[in-house]
Amino acid sequence: MVVLFTAAFSTHAGLIAASTRVIFKEGETQQSLMLVNTNNWPVMVQTWVDHGDVDDASPGRIKTPFVSIPPLFSLEPQAMQGLRLLYNQQVLPEDRESVFWLNLYEIPPKSATPEPNSQSVILTMNTQMKIFWRPKNLGEPKDISKKISFSRVSHSEKIDIVCRNASPWYVSFANMSLQAGNQAYAIEQQPDMMVSPYGEKQYTVVVKTPPPAMVPLHIKANLIDDQGQIHESEFPLR
Repeated sequence: MVVLFTAAFSTHAGLIAASTRVIFKEGETQQSLMLVNTNNWPVMVQTWVDHGDVDDASPGRIKTPFVSIPPLFSLEPQAMQGLRLLYNQQVLPEDRESVFWLNLYEIPPKSATPEPNSQSVILTMNTQMKIFWRPKNLGEPKDISKKISFSRVSHSEKIDIVCRNASPWYVSFANMSLQAGNQAYAIEQQPDMMVSPYGEKQYTVVVKTPPPAMVPLHIKANLIDDQGQIHESEFPLR
């Protein structure tokens, strides 16, 4: 999940969803999602679905095939709320998955501070999670790692790596690293590490000292499955 917040403080969302993603299979018209407020204070929650662009128009003007109900509600501390996601049967591509983003925007009360004189800041937070629509003819994403390839496109202090996805499903990575022998170089984390169906995405490794030319390189990546579980895989680097 990508957590967006209004100030640069170390914090986390208090509104937690029962899963990290929602998958609609063709023929399904609604899904349910349970939310819980783990804060010690009540919050107002606004929900909507968009295309994942933080610069999108206001929620009331965004048009997507999915609607979240209720769009606005209050939630007491430690309380739960069921959210319904409805699909309006809009025609979507049949040869690949489509993705949209559910927004869970929590607004705490102005008085929700631990102590009146403490160094605390009240933040509004927006948690985004993915909604996948999967055509019936695609089936489940089995052996998806066999459809992924990596190649290096630059040779300098800044190493650029391209991931190509030859499958009809979205590929989601939790994180990745470049392996050079026994040395590991972290790949810069992006707000969204996902690669679209039949698409490609570029990632960057910044290293102070480039790996030796004769050392074989490969990519170690953590893939996220339908249940939000992480699976480690290794890929050769072309």
